[in-house]
Amino acid sequence: MKKSRLSEWLVALATIIALVLLVNPFNLIMTSAYTLMVLMLLGLAVITFGVFVWREDYHDEREELYAMKTGRLSYFVGGAVLVVAIIVQTLQHTLDVWLVVALAAMVMTKLVVNAWYQSR
Repeated sequence: MKKSRLSEWLVALATIIALVLLVNPFNLIMTSAYTLMVLMLLGLAVITFGVFVWREDYHDEREELYAMKTGRLSYFVGGAVLVVAIIVQTLQHTLDVWLVVALAAMVMTKLVVNAWYQSR
C-alpha cells in the first residue's frame, strides 16, 4: 500500500490545482480553449486517482481498517461540503441542481452498496 503514496499525492495535487484553475479565483484568462484544457486535465487526474484507489490492496486487518475509516471520513466530509453548499446557494436563491444530484448519488450509492453487501 505504501509503494504508490507519492504518486497518489501528486495526482491529488494535480486534481486540486485543476479545480482551482477551473474556478478561476484570480481572474486569469479564461478562454474556451483554456477551459477545455483544464477540464481535460481534471478528468485525467480524477481517473488516475480513481485507479490508485481501486488498486489498493491490504496486507492485514489494520490496513483494511484504516482504508475503511478513511473512506468513511471522506464520505462524511464530501457530504457535509455538499450540504453546506446547498444551504448557502438556497439562501442566495441560486441553487445549482448538480449539488443536489451529487449528494443524492452519494447517499443512494451508500444505501445500495450497503444493502448489497449485507445480502451476500
